[in-house]
Amino acid sequence: MAPHFHVVMVRHETGERIPILLDADRQPITWINMYLLLRLRPRLAANSQEKALRTLGYFWVWCAMQKNPVRTRLESGEGLTPNEIVGQLYPWLRRNFESGGHVRRLVVSHNTVTQRMREVMRFITWHLENAMARWPVGSPEIGHIRAKLQVLQRTFATAGRARVETPEHAKALTHEQLASLLEICRPHGDNNPWKAPYQQRNHLLVLMMATLGLRRGEVLKLRIGDCLLSGPTPQVRVRPAPSDSDDPRRAEPQVKTEARILPCDISLARLLDDYICIGRTQIKGSSQTPFLFLARDGHPMSLARVNGIVAQIGAIHSQFQELHPHALRSTCATRFREMAIARGLDEERVDKHMMYFFGWRSSTSIQSYVVEAIRREASEVGLSYQATLLGSRP
Repeated sequence: MAPHFHVVMVRHETGERIPILLDADRQPITWINMYLLLRLRPRLAANSQEKALRTLGYFWVWCAMQKNPVRTRLESGEGLTPNEIVGQLYPWLRRNFESGGHVRRLVVSHNTVTQRMREVMRFITWHLENAMARWPVGSPEIGHIRAKLQVLQRTFATAGRARVETPEHAKALTHEQLASLLEICRPHGDNNPWKAPYQQRNHLLVLMMATLGLRRGEVLKLRIGDCLLSGPTPQVRVRPAPSDSDDPRRAEPQVKTEARILPCDISLARLLDDYICIGRTQIKGSSQTPFLFLARDGHPMSLARVNGIVAQIGAIHSQFQELHPHALRSTCATRFREMAIARGLDEERVDKHMMYFFGWRSSTSIQSYVVEAIRREASEVGLSYQATLLGSRP
């Protein structure tokens, strides 16, 4: 029988959250937790650390079922063999370890197994690099370990090459789909999927993600003080606040992008003001927290609850059954690009505007969000070209 593990989030009094991997007896698995503390903690947010640690938990279970102790082999610089990686570890990491749901898939998507393989490879690389560091400079053992590491990295990179699938980003909604979604979410509408006390809050939540392109974590990190609605141009302020001591959530939402101040349309500003002054105050305990969006118990809303709100739409309206919150950010990015191009802006200026508005540090982040807009633009140009050749009206 395979061993079990637990991932628990420890919250320090400063507000910092640190995930810890425990075995079935709830004892720390030190050789993996040390990797998290020394390598992952300085560069990843707590939620990303937790995701990586869960993958390493699956790897730890696999290690525990091997005859030859894997920990000893990694710490000595011996590593794994290519046959183990391709024939045993890869099939193991393809498994669906989730037990929920009426129909249980046996394997996960290619994107998921690729992420798992990369995480395990980073973990193994860290151990082998540490093994090399323990030898004096010039020792032949360093060359042997480096050669093994190169073989391991090639093996991990090619283990699932025959099963490659095209990754798909959260797909943007069409103009018609977005209009239909916003009509469904309108408070007091006949098709609204939520109970009356939560319609105003949920409508505003969806609207802000669709119009300002906010991530789940960004919209949940908004405080009342970030809504600057009294000036001549209403604005919403987005700012990172990692390890926030005011945030009681176990899975703390994160602002993964750059800080920015976004213009707010007067209609959206009025909805925000009405929610802050009336709707939010009717939630019990709302005066005890500065965060904008609250759960029914008065605590700041969780990431899982945002997913649940969106899922309720799809449960009643089948056309949105696959809708994900991040698709609203993709939709906003797609519309933003379309309007910028229509205004006559060149590609360089469009990229600069999008980098600021969506908080991206690099223009390379734009591509996956605007693929639908680019595809439509290419189709329109292609059709116009065909019309000139065939004599049909464009």
